[in-house]
Amino acid sequence: MVNTKQAKTIIEQVAVEEIAPGHFRTKWLPGRMGNPLPIAYGGCALGAATRAAFETVPDTHHIYSLMGHYHGPASTLQPLVVIVHKTRDTKTFATRRVVLTQLQADGKTTRTVMEMLIDFHVDEPAALEYSPSTVTKYAGVDEQLTEDDAGGDPKTTAAAKDMFAMNQQFFESRHCREGVAGQNLHGMLKHTRTTQDERAISDKTSAEYTRSKHDLSGSRGDRAAAVSFLLDGALSFLPLTHNHMWFDDAGACSSLDFALRFMVPDIDLSKEWHLRERTAISAAHGRTYAEGRLWDAKGQLVASMTQASILRPKPAPKDKSAAKL
Repeated sequence: MVNTKQAKTIIEQVAVEEIAPGHFRTKWLPGRMGNPLPIAYGGCALGAATRAAFETVPDTHHIYSLMGHYHGPASTLQPLVVIVHKTRDTKTFATRRVVLTQLQADGKTTRTVMEMLIDFHVDEPAALEYSPSTVTKYAGVDEQLTEDDAGGDPKTTAAAKDMFAMNQQFFESRHCREGVAGQNLHGMLKHTRTTQDERAISDKTSAEYTRSKHDLSGSRGDRAAAVSFLLDGALSFLPLTHNHMWFDDAGACSSLDFALRFMVPDIDLSKEWHLRERTAISAAHGRTYAEGRLWDAKGQLVASMTQASILRPKPAPKDKSAAKL
C-alpha cells in the first residue's frame, strides 16, 4: 500500500516493497525538491533503486558503484516501480541492472524514468590507501551557517526553505561560509558578491556539513540509499550558483546522467557529520559537468557523485512589434 502523505524520515522515503520477484514499488510517493512543479527529486529514484538492489545481494557484498541515466522527469503523484535484473553474481562481485518505471497521468501508460547499473564488491585488503583534501579549506561545523541564518531577506529565505524543505526534513545541514552557496543562498541571491568571485567558475566550490536527523544504524541498504539520495542534490544547477545566475536565467536545467562511487564499504550519515564539497567542472554545447565529494569526520573521502546536466540558454523574448506586422 502506497502512503500518499509526505515521508517523515529518509528511511521512509527510500523504502520499497517487493510486489513480484525482482519487482519492487516505493512505499511512499517521491517528493519535490528544487522544482516548483510536481516533478520528483532525482534522489528519490536513486535512493529507491539503491534500496531495492540491496534486497537482492548477499550481506558479504558492499555497494561501490552506481551509474545510469535519467530518461525523463518522474511525477510526485505516482509511486515508482523498481525492476532489478541480476546481471552478475560471483564470489567477489555482483551487478544489478535496475529500471525504474512510473504510471502516467492517463492511468494506462507506463514510462521508464531511469536506468542504471549498480555494482557490489566484497571488502578486500588494500594495496594502497590515500585520499585527497578538499579544494577549499573550511572551518569546523560549529562555525558554519544553519538553515535559519543562511542569509537573505525574509521572502527569499522562506522561498529557499520551501524549495529545499525535503532535505531539511531528513538532514541537518551547516552551510560553509567559505563556499559560494553559503554566501549567496544556493544562488538565489545571485547578485551577491562572494569571496570566490576572482576564481574561475571551474575552481569555485560550495560545501556543507550534513548528517541524518534519523537513526540509520538498522540497515546497510538504508544507509547506502541515504547517501544516494543526498549526493544527487544541487549538482545540475551548481553552474548557475557559481556564475551569479539562477533558474530564471536558464531555459532548462536538469540532470542527464550520474556516476556515484562509494570509496568505503559503509557510510552512516547519522553517526557523524560529513562534509560535501561541490565543483562545477565544465560547460559546453548545452551540457554541464559537476561533482560532489563527501568526506567523513576524519577527512577521508568516502563517496563521489558526478553528473552531466542539460543547461539551455534562456529563450530570447518574442518581438511583439513584429507579431503585429
